[in-house]
Amino acid sequence: MTAFDEHVADRDRWATSPRGPLALVNAQRVDLAQPVWPVPGQWAPAPGGLTVTADAGDGVVVDGDPVDGTVLVAGDEAVVPSVVAFPDGLAGTVSRGTLRVWDPASDAIARFARIARFDHSAAWVTSGRYTPGVPGGAASVVDAAGDPLEVAGHVETTLGGSAVRLVAVRSAAFRGAARLQLIVQDATSALPEDDPGSTYSMGRFLYLDDPGVAADVELDWNLLVLPPCAFSYQFACPIPPAENRIPVPVTAGERHPLDASGHVFH
Repeated sequence: MTAFDEHVADRDRWATSPRGPLALVNAQRVDLAQPVWPVPGQWAPAPGGLTVTADAGDGVVVDGDPVDGTVLVAGDEAVVPSVVAFPDGLAGTVSRGTLRVWDPASDAIARFARIARFDHSAAWVTSGRYTPGVPGGAASVVDAAGDPLEVAGHVETTLGGSAVRLVAVRSAAFRGAARLQLIVQDATSALPEDDPGSTYSMGRFLYLDDPGVAADVELDWNLLVLPPCAFSYQFACPIPPAENRIPVPVTAGERHPLDASGHVFH
């Protein structure tokens, strides 16, 4: 199995995993005491996360302990975030005041068939140059919720004869290595979904190792991946900045999630 084959297998497993994008059935911001579909309990904002109020008969379990009263559900910013279990195999996590509900047997997982991809091509591996930005510089990239992302610097490369200078944001570490993320759109993003050369309209992500200093880098565009919002409207995805709207078609990487009939997922 090649490294690309492993990448494809990892992505397919991720899509249908219990914490993958197809398992997320609700992401509800909790700004005041309220119920959250489709799980039991009354949820309310609290320092460090949310509280849940439930009776023992509701079947809510937080960090291994059944809830009978009111308990704190620690968010993902805590040293040890809470894990919540509900009846019927549903699970919950808290992130920045939002309760996310996961269903490993969701309708979306049942409908999903595969991720459509362009064929792998060595022609879509380009050389580039990474230049770090000024520490503490103003962010010019936000997610769909309007929250700023940390801009790490810029990557310059040439695609289809066009020189581009792309904004790179700092991503979470992967297997212990620091990474950069390019959030991009290209000419394939504007094509109709049923066009065999089209890709997800909101854009795609490319990850690369963060050299930490100015350095030459290799960009394998075959590794372009779909954002979580391509699979579920419950996700708020980053919006490509103007600099990252590539004027040529990048016919590499992932295109769309498909259902069993071959239709684009949403």
